[in-house]
Amino acid sequence: MAPGSQAAPADDGTLPVATAWLRPVKLVFTWIALAAMAYAVWRSHAFLASTWGQASVRGLTVAVLAWTATHLVSPGFTLLVLGRDHPIDYRTALRVHALRLPAKYLPGGIWHMVGRVVDFRSLGHQRPALVDFVLLENLVAAGFALGAGAMLLWAAGVAPRWATALGGTAALAWLGLALVPWVLRLVTRSGRDFPPARYLKLLLLTCGFWLLAATSFVVFVRAFGGQTLQASLPALYGTYLFSWGAGFVAFFAPQGIGVFEFVSGKLLVGQIELAHVVALMASFRVIVLAGDLMAWAVAVALFRRPSVH
Repeated sequence: MAPGSQAAPADDGTLPVATAWLRPVKLVFTWIALAAMAYAVWRSHAFLASTWGQASVRGLTVAVLAWTATHLVSPGFTLLVLGRDHPIDYRTALRVHALRLPAKYLPGGIWHMVGRVVDFRSLGHQRPALVDFVLLENLVAAGFALGAGAMLLWAAGVAPRWATALGGTAALAWLGLALVPWVLRLVTRSGRDFPPARYLKLLLLTCGFWLLAATSFVVFVRAFGGQTLQASLPALYGTYLFSWGAGFVAFFAPQGIGVFEFVSGKLLVGQIELAHVVALMASFRVIVLAGDLMAWAVAVALFRRPSVH
């Protein structure tokens, strides 16, 4: 499960990159977001050097390992969706997922999904199943992150001025999750019903994925000590999930770049200034990169070559 793509397979089983107008919008926003984060990091370089210098190495290591572990959960999503129509084993799903991880870092933010769809197509999976795969991965991931994140922030009393909006967002997100199978059938017009029991398993798997991903973020923040960012565990878990969901909804921001950092920074700002918090949130991507690289390197060592055949 590597959510972030916002496109569906074309007739040949591949994914369109983006509509003509969306490509330049994404490109411009990406450069603006990168420039803004670079400025925040530059302004906060002394703070970051001091904070990272005092960080718990053990905590940062656990954060990387927790993120790496998310890649062991993701193939289960593939088995539940694609395995419904055509046999696929966990090893094959893991191989495709892990060996395609470098594509996450290509411009556009969709190439990991593109690569996996192409691979699964070559393995015999047909267009209806691939459409289900793309839509379910994105809709369920976004719905769960927004629902759980908003609920946790509301329960923790974070941003009390926005309590009503957070509660409404959580309710709408959970309702949306319940309606996803119906929306899937409506959008694809295939007449295919996604089995309720299989969908429930998919939701439980998504819960496990986000628990690992959010734990990586929480351990990362706690590695810098309580004096840097003072927030309760529900607030930290909610911040990560809600900020990721906000980045996903901002379709003009590939992989939520800039949006995740700003939203999480606003939610966690307290005793230190916003630029420092945003810079620290941006540095969490170092943990993500290290976890992705570790999963990819292990996959290369296990599967020898980047091939799905």
